[in-house]
Amino acid sequence: MWACQPYNIEERKAAGVAINEDGIIHFHKDVGLVSEVFTKEVQTSMPQGKMAIGHVRYSTTGTSKKENAQPMVVRHKKGNLAIVHNGNLTNAVELKRELEEQGAIFTTTSDTEIICHVIVRERLKTGSIEDAVKNTMKIIKGAYSLLILSPQKMIAVRDPQGFRPLCIGHSGEDIVFASESCALDIMGATFDRDIEPGEVVIVVNNEVLSEKFLPNEKKGACVFEYIYFARPDSTIDGINVHLFREEAGRCLAKQAPVDADIVASVPDSGNDAALRLFKRV
Repeated sequence: MWACQPYNIEERKAAGVAINEDGIIHFHKDVGLVSEVFTKEVQTSMPQGKMAIGHVRYSTTGTSKKENAQPMVVRHKKGNLAIVHNGNLTNAVELKRELEEQGAIFTTTSDTEIICHVIVRERLKTGSIEDAVKNTMKIIKGAYSLLILSPQKMIAVRDPQGFRPLCIGHSGEDIVFASESCALDIMGATFDRDIEPGEVVIVVNNEVLSEKFLPNEKKGACVFEYIYFARPDSTIDGINVHLFREEAGRCLAKQAPVDADIVASVPDSGNDAALRLFKRV
């Protein structure tokens, strides 16, 4: 026997953007859909900049409130920092306890803030933000794709097992990162490649520097990206999501054949599999 408490799904959504304007990071974020958070008035009031990161969120860790929306933006002794994160840490509880014992104060219930604290702590020990990020990768465990904005650089990071997707492309001379390749298609950018597991990509003045930092562990891409999370027109690590779902339906038809008049897809991400299941080929 089980029960669940109903909630408003719209309250679990949030969106935000951080913009680097001459080394100063401005940001706007709130709960709600993108169209609700970024009204025309907000868009016209936002500053221009050469670098920016954005995030849309459906909360799985942390409550649904403005403070948990991303980007997370902090100001510390050595400058400004903004971060967006896709994934969940498996050692979040232990790290938060350790950081609190060292005097850290948390204003959110999201594990993204834990990553912020660790990066800032390591930044105070190192000579560059990329070294701080590399040190952080040795400490945090679990699934994470990160985009980090500093006064001079943008850094993209994918965890050593590649749980969460992250890709890089370009639009003219501009460098673009996205969690799904379909986002590049929508904005007219060209897909270049997936960020490799354990890779750190640093962008300075539109110059891309890449380093495979952590050794490649056994790959552990989340199969649910292909089954449910990703849009069907995305390609992740060389696998097209639409074709994957079609093949899943074909395999299901072979494994559990049934003489059915109707095949229904629930939810919408099951359309491709249901089509192949119905055709039984």
